[in-house]
Amino acid sequence: MSAHFLAVAADREVDRIESGPGYWAVGDGAPVVLLHSSLSSKSQWSALADRLALRFRVIALDLCGYGDNALPAPHPPFALEHEVDLIATRLNRLVPPRVRLHVVGHSYGGLVALRFAQHASDRIASLSVYEPVAFRLLDEQDAALVEVKRLAFRVSRLVAAGCHRYAAQAFVDFWNSDGSYARLPQQAQAGIARHVDKLPLDFQAAASWPMTLEDIRGIAAPTLLLGGKRSPAVVQRVHTRLVGAIPRSRAALFDTGHMGPVTDSHRINPWIEAFIDLCDRNEGSRARALWRASADGRQLADVTLA
Repeated sequence: MSAHFLAVAADREVDRIESGPGYWAVGDGAPVVLLHSSLSSKSQWSALADRLALRFRVIALDLCGYGDNALPAPHPPFALEHEVDLIATRLNRLVPPRVRLHVVGHSYGGLVALRFAQHASDRIASLSVYEPVAFRLLDEQDAALVEVKRLAFRVSRLVAAGCHRYAAQAFVDFWNSDGSYARLPQQAQAGIARHVDKLPLDFQAAASWPMTLEDIRGIAAPTLLLGGKRSPAVVQRVHTRLVGAIPRSRAALFDTGHMGPVTDSHRINPWIEAFIDLCDRNEGSRARALWRASADGRQLADVTLA
């Protein structure tokens, strides 16, 4: 959590700041759940929390093997369902069962968000994702997908050999540009390298879902699809497939790379904030319509996002 956020919280009386193993939560209002990218943690979202916590309850979670969470055991084989189960278990303790959620995800966290939205469709008020790594939407022979599979194989071999820094370098340079890892401060390099053991499991999980295009088409929540014009081809192609598949989606591209939510948060976060605000107002209309329907017995149509 950023020092700037703590200062804002003190000045403006944000009165709910709590934390525990694998999460922090701040603010009051409708819950907004934040899911980070690979090799990151819940702290990735401090800048977005700065913007949202005065109107929402912002809940940032660590995914399996990151932040405060231990690396998953090798058996049974790791799958995306393990991430979904972790999120659901955590949220069951933090959010009342009938309260609907706004969910935000980036990269691997975006893929987890999509699967969670499909798994818990009745609980999702909105979904905002930046370049979710839904690789299975692409043809097996797609050159960009083949390149990602090479990366996954190389990273897995380096991790198995104990070459953590080389694995981190290969991964970071692929998603950014050659030399990106070397340009990071030594402390940041070491921090990233400490978490590379999870990367093979992230690739494994990404290779297992969606099973079919219908899994994506079944996501009913209003969805914001964001991406970068300078990102690797594989996620640009996934973005295009998602725009054509999710029924209630809006899309935007930025002059950023795959790490846009971190490197260019000042560009990305206002879009996420505006979308959540719009959907939250829509949720209020929906709730009032349903309340009126139950009060006088009339059948009212759900209010939908324009």
